[in-house]
Amino acid sequence: VQKNTLPGPNKVKAGVLPVIYTPNADTMSFKEHPKKYDVCVIGGGYMGAAVSLGLVQAGADVLMIDKVSKTHKASRANFGLVWSQSKGSGNRPYARLSAQAVREFSPFVDNLEEACGFDVELRLGAGLVLSLGEQEFAARSAALKTLHQEATANGETHPSELLDRRQVQDLVGKAILGDQVTGGSFSSIDGDVNPLLLLKAIRKMYQKKGGTFTQGCEVNHLLRNNAHYQITTSSGTIEADKIVLAAGLGNISLCSKLGMKIPVVPQKGQLLVTERVKPFLPLPFSGIRQTGCGSIMIGYTQENTGFDTNTTVTAAAQLAKRAMQIFPALQHIRVVRSWASLRILTADGLPIYDEIENYPGCYVLTSHSCVTLASLHSSLLPPWILGGQKPASIEGFNLERFNVTV
Repeated sequence: VQKNTLPGPNKVKAGVLPVIYTPNADTMSFKEHPKKYDVCVIGGGYMGAAVSLGLVQAGADVLMIDKVSKTHKASRANFGLVWSQSKGSGNRPYARLSAQAVREFSPFVDNLEEACGFDVELRLGAGLVLSLGEQEFAARSAALKTLHQEATANGETHPSELLDRRQVQDLVGKAILGDQVTGGSFSSIDGDVNPLLLLKAIRKMYQKKGGTFTQGCEVNHLLRNNAHYQITTSSGTIEADKIVLAAGLGNISLCSKLGMKIPVVPQKGQLLVTERVKPFLPLPFSGIRQTGCGSIMIGYTQENTGFDTNTTVTAAAQLAKRAMQIFPALQHIRVVRSWASLRILTADGLPIYDEIENYPGCYVLTSHSCVTLASLHSSLLPPWILGGQKPASIEGFNLERFNVTV
């Protein structure tokens, strides 16, 4: 691996993340500017921003508000994969939804880049999940077999295939594999994107289409008042005909204000970022990807530690060890940053798209795969929120499956 000329610090910066604070987002007081909106979307991350964009494109007058949490949000701390091959085992609708979202990602991004004038570094057409040792390869083979069988049973195909070590090496070219790499699964539709630039583009296009975005706005109370909602916030009271709860883990608190306990929990994921080096990874891998600026992202852990976002030396060592077992050349590159953030997981790992019983016009949306699903969240959900029929493809992703009551 040949390094470029960009300098890199010697010390690891633990838990350091850029804050995506939109400069032209409003910070107005609603007391000074009273207005009723068609829809108020609570949450300005990937879920909220994508849905808000689709709503304004459908002609709605939309206010999107965001708390700007001190916690490392999933929307700005994720890996940036646009991925379908590992998703939906045991739930064909979710596998189908993921593949559809990936296939619609390119035109979605084309529209964003044309409207916003900058590149979000999307790469599609190749993605690999690598296996170390025969046991991992056998497990990956079995998982892929299940996904293909479930697709075939529904008259469909799954966008993946199993590759042996030689086939993987042919794909990665000059990036020499470690001795323990036994093969992996490949998808010809998967890829990656710069998650920070993509979120910036979605928010920017939303505002260019006429949407209002307010940051630093925390919700204190939610009240159904006749045919509309009153949202009491740190910036004053908002009125809207409909509200969308799209605040990730913040939905736990928001739903409690309506007397409902939503089955959502945090899961910590840690990752590492290296100094910048010249491009040598031709495609993204689950757990390793080279960014547009040359840094290598290495991840990720899955830790059930509540809302803790501390990084640990143990996790960093495990991540680094596995990465070097896959690509030994990584041992010569310095790690310059590490951080931990919180995924949003439901009890069964699948999304929730539902209108809350006894609160007509109040929608709760949550998913841990909001980068991949952004294209569909922007196109599929808004017509339903604005009064249309709920799409059959998401009918099963409801609150009823958890026996949630209000």
